[in-house]
Amino acid sequence: MRAFIAIEVSDEVRDNLIKAQERVGNKSAKIKFVESENLHVTLKFLGEIDEALAEEVKKALAEIARRHKKHRVRVKGIGVFPNPNYVRVIWAGIENDKEITAIANDVEREMRRLGFKKDKDFVAHITIGRVKFVRDKVKLAMALKDLANEDFGEFDVEAVDLKKSTLTPKGPIYETVARFELAE
Repeated sequence: MRAFIAIEVSDEVRDNLIKAQERVGNKSAKIKFVESENLHVTLKFLGEIDEALAEEVKKALAEIARRHKKHRVRVKGIGVFPNPNYVRVIWAGIENDKEITAIANDVEREMRRLGFKKDKDFVAHITIGRVKFVRDKVKLAMALKDLANEDFGEFDVEAVDLKKSTLTPKGPIYETVARFELAE
């Protein structure tokens, strides 16, 4: 299965991010926006894994979840990867994300132990769109600038999920394979 490790976000945050997608629109660039139900914080993309490895991943995630407490974070501001002159990914930022970063660092360490490659340094974010091509760089920059400090609400970080991603012509379908509640 094609798998990744993620943290779910609240419906309030999802709704606010969908409104932001509508404000950016598709006039200035061809953007594949992430569907509401697929909005999440990715801790690590694993790629194709078999059942045996999935079981090892689950054991590691159960241990990681026990070491971290539930907490609240705020989703605020829009940014881009890799940079404003070459926009490929549009994302919403996460404030007070020290705890999410600590969880991500634990995930990275444990997954490396299981043989996964190291990712680039973790930046807590929610991908809201992938840019296919830009028609009007200035117009896109202005739309993103308008959302630079937008507040999208708060959500409780309650669990770490192992998710399966099934690619379809209409876009990916994500399903939770296993959920690991954080400590109280």
